Amino acid sequence: MKNLMQWNSLPSESNEWLEKVRALNPLIIQHCDYSEQTNATHKDVMSRFFKEGFGRTSVSKAFGGSQVDIQTTSALLLEFARYDASLSWQLAVQVAMGRLSDYLPEATSEAIYNHCDGFVIGAIHSGGEALPMGDEYLLSGKWAFASGSAHADWLVCTATVKGTENNTTPEVRMFFVPASQCTILPTWDTLGMRGTGSHHFQCSNVIVHKSFSLDVETLKQSPEARSSRAYATGYYEFGTLAAMSTVLGVARAAVDHFRNDRAVNTDPGLEGVIFEKTGRAISSVHTAQLLLEDAIHQVINRGETIGEPVSARVGLAASVLTENSVNAVNQIYSMAGSKAVYKSHFLERCFRDIHTGSKHFTLSPLNLHGIGKYYLDKTNVLAAA
Repeated sequence: MKNLMQWNSLPSESNEWLEKVRALNPLIIQHCDYSEQTNATHKDVMSRFFKEGFGRTSVSKAFGGSQVDIQTTSALLLEFARYDASLSWQLAVQVAMGRLSDYLPEATSEAIYNHCDGFVIGAIHSGGEALPMGDEYLLSGKWAFASGSAHADWLVCTATVKGTENNTTPEVRMFFVPASQCTILPTWDTLGMRGTGSHHFQCSNVIVHKSFSLDVETLKQSPEARSSRAYATGYYEFGTLAAMSTVLGVARAAVDHFRNDRAVNTDPGLEGVIFEKTGRAISSVHTAQLLLEDAIHQVINRGETIGEPVSARVGLAASVLTENSVNAVNQIYSMAGSKAVYKSHFLERCFRDIHTGSKHFTLSPLNLHGIGKYYLDKTNVLAAA
C-alpha cells in the first residue's frame, strides 16, 4: 500500500540522479525560509544545484548537457518537490528551455548552453516587438513569469516581428538575450511558489542576431534530426510533463507528511472519517501518478510521430493530474487541524504552492475543452491514439 504512489519502474540512470537530489535536500531544508522571505532560492543551494548538473539535464550532451531520460527527469522533479516546490519548478522551466538547444542552430546552442553557469529561462508568450534589420533584429518589450530570474544568464524574449502583426499568422520569434541586457522588475509577490522569483523583465532596443532566435512555429513539431539532437520529443509536450511532475510532487509530499505527522485520534467516529478522506487523497495521487506515467510512455514511444493525438493525451493527463493533485492537498489540509494555518507548517506551504503552480496554462482545466472538441470530431481518432 505504501508503494501505491511510486514508479512502476525507472531507468538505471535514475538512482544516481536521485541520490544527488537527496544529498542536496539538507541544504534545501536549511534555507527553506529564505526563499519565502526573499522570493529567490538561496545562493548556496543554487551553487550546489548547478555544480551537480541540474541546470542542464535536458540539454544535448553535444552542448555540455546531460541529456537525461524523460522519465528520470520527471522523477527528479517529483523528488525536489517533496522538499521545495519552488526549486522543482525552476528545474521544470529549465527542462523546457533546455529543449530549445535541439531547435537552435548548433553554433548558437554551443554558445549559449555550453558557456554559461546559470539558467536559460524566459517567456514563451509574445510580449514585445522585433524590428528586422537585415540579419539582426531590434528588440524591445516586457515579459512576465521569468521563473529563476535571479539565477539566469540568458533570458528568452518572445516577440512579434514588426511588419507581420497584421498577417493571418504573424511571425513570432523567441530571442535569446544575455540577462545583463535586460532589467528584472520585482513583481513576484504571490501566494505560493515564492522562491521561483518569477518576476517580470524588460529590455529596450537590444540588437539580436537572427541566429540567436527561432520561429515559435517550429516548436509545434519535433526538432529536425541531427547528430547533436537530444530528444525527438516536441518542446511543448516536454514542458507539460515537467510541470505535471512538480505539481504531483507537492501532492505526494503532502500525503506523506500527513501520514508521518498526524496524531492518532481517540474518537473512533472521527478516525473513520480521516481514514476515508486519506483514502480518497491517496486514490487521487495514485491516479495522477498513473496518468503521468502513461503520458511519458506516449511521448517516448511516439517520438517524431508526435502530433495532435499525443498532444491531446498529454493535455488530458495534465488537466486531470492537476485536478487530482489539488484535491488531494485540499483533503489533507482539511484534516491537519488549526496548526496547519501557521506559515511554519509544511502543509501550509504545500497548500499555497499547489494552488499557485496549478494555475500554469499547460495544466489548465481548459485543456479538457480541447480534448472534448477533438474527440467529438469524427475525423480524428483520439480513442485509438
